[in-house]
Amino acid sequence: MPQSSEEKRDRFARMFPPRVEKLVKQLQLLENCTTKSTYEWTPDVVKRAWIEIGQTVIDTCAAYDMDLDISLDGKRLSEYDTSKPLNPKEDLK
Repeated sequence: MPQSSEEKRDRFARMFPPRVEKLVKQLQLLENCTTKSTYEWTPDVVKRAWIEIGQTVIDTCAAYDMDLDISLDGKRLSEYDTSKPLNPKEDLK
């Protein structure tokens, strides 16, 4: 049986906000990895990760029929080459 518009809105209202909250919390947890006394990283690894995260946000936004433009260091994300696999351990050598 097809769902009514009201049922669809109710389901969205139940599902969407908690998922957004969970996503925001996960992004906030990433900030914990900036503690240099505990973690070591290279700028290239971190930059690539943010490019991947940003591109996923752009793609998800587009699924909602919205256009989001994100740049990193003054360059649009679409201008970065992400064809090389991300390998943090290799990049630290």
